[in-house]
Amino acid sequence: MRLALVSLFFSLLSSSAAEPTRRPNVLFIIVDDLTTTLGCYGDKVARTPNMDALAARGVRFERAYTQFALCNPSRCSFLTGCYPERTQVYDLVTSLRAGLPEVITLPQAFKNAGYMSGRIGKVFHVADPKTKLDTELAAPLNLDNVILRETKLAQESEGDLSDPVRTKGRKDATYNKPFGPSDHPDKDFTDYAIANRAINSLEAWKDKPFFLAVGFIRPHTPFVAPKAFFNAIDRSQIVLPPFFQESGEDMKLTPAAALRPNNNLFALKQADKKEAVDARLAYEASASWADSQVGRVLAKLKELHLEENTIVVLTGDHGYQLGEHGLWAKQTLFEGSCHVPLIVAAPGIKPAACKGLVEQVDIYPTLTGLAGLATPTSVQGSTLQPILADPTGKGKPVVFSTMMSTHTKFMGHSVSTDRFRYIEWDEGRGGHQLYDHESDPDEIHNLADKPNQADRLKRMQTRLAAHLKSVTADNPPAK
Repeated sequence: MRLALVSLFFSLLSSSAAEPTRRPNVLFIIVDDLTTTLGCYGDKVARTPNMDALAARGVRFERAYTQFALCNPSRCSFLTGCYPERTQVYDLVTSLRAGLPEVITLPQAFKNAGYMSGRIGKVFHVADPKTKLDTELAAPLNLDNVILRETKLAQESEGDLSDPVRTKGRKDATYNKPFGPSDHPDKDFTDYAIANRAINSLEAWKDKPFFLAVGFIRPHTPFVAPKAFFNAIDRSQIVLPPFFQESGEDMKLTPAAALRPNNNLFALKQADKKEAVDARLAYEASASWADSQVGRVLAKLKELHLEENTIVVLTGDHGYQLGEHGLWAKQTLFEGSCHVPLIVAAPGIKPAACKGLVEQVDIYPTLTGLAGLATPTSVQGSTLQPILADPTGKGKPVVFSTMMSTHTKFMGHSVSTDRFRYIEWDEGRGGHQLYDHESDPDEIHNLADKPNQADRLKRMQTRLAAHLKSVTADNPPAK
């Protein structure tokens, strides 16, 4: 009898081993200009139940950082796994192929491995002709621009003339405050169309291994969404930075390169308190709207019983300043611009919050590693698999971000530890900054010229110099 049971066990083991194991799918969700204004990151005003639910079943990285707080450079970085100094992309128009003509992008890696691969909405900022996928569906961006125009004209008709509609000599209207609620139904918005296209792709590919990148547009400006999403935000709960000043903060000790002109939301004048609350509410409403469309895609994934075998990664392409230092934009090296949400939910990964430092450049090797694919030697990031297995791990000792100042054209770099951030512009010639996040999380007090910080400043500079030398090498080491 015992011999028969042993024989049956090995027979079952043999037949099980003979059955092919389906490779995991990947759903990579990128939400444009999304900072950590999510309920799961502690935002008390946020209405983001779908992203919060994803975080509840995955690992939420509390200290994830972009490598460049601008759409094109950031996306080129995490879609190649290379730092900006390697991609040589620092603006909105340069193709990643200019500096890396033969690099294998993240979608390409999965396509080359036999996956059905696609990108829907805004994934690459500048189209990459060498990344040929099975599905490539762009976003109908004009939808929300038309809705914004109607929203602003409606405001004017009701007597709100604070945002002049300046259309003379321009094809499109330009506004000082490009935000507001709309009476349009959900189906009229860009992100609804993106979600529909993603849902259709999931339906078509449900029986095949797939890599699907989906890029939602909001909360990128204009901050427009169906009125219900504005009404759901409790205005009385919106809190501005404690140091907010209507005339702007006293930033005399901050290098000029660090403070970009406000041309995203308040181009004509600095925001007063009411306008600042209005803008913050509109951003939260737009993020909530994007969350609802992320939820539609995740619901379809579950409905098709694909959730059990799909790696889901959600992130923003960079952060966003929401009034800090009087700034309403990205393109800075402050915490608000560089800190991003990053959530990874995958089969076998236990829910957790990770406090360790990580970078978006790590997404590429993490996905190829989890899927069992070879990671190209060009990739400079490090896989997050060990920290996904043990989220109590420390993560990286330091993380790095890069920025080209919009007005001085100085190149800036930052290096952050778990407590301090050091920033330098034009190799220090354009100024430098040092902040202690333990005592100064709002980055108000620049310690760079304090004598008692001289040793720390030198250590941070040495770390930054070593990093820049490493990532600009012609042949970066294999990971």
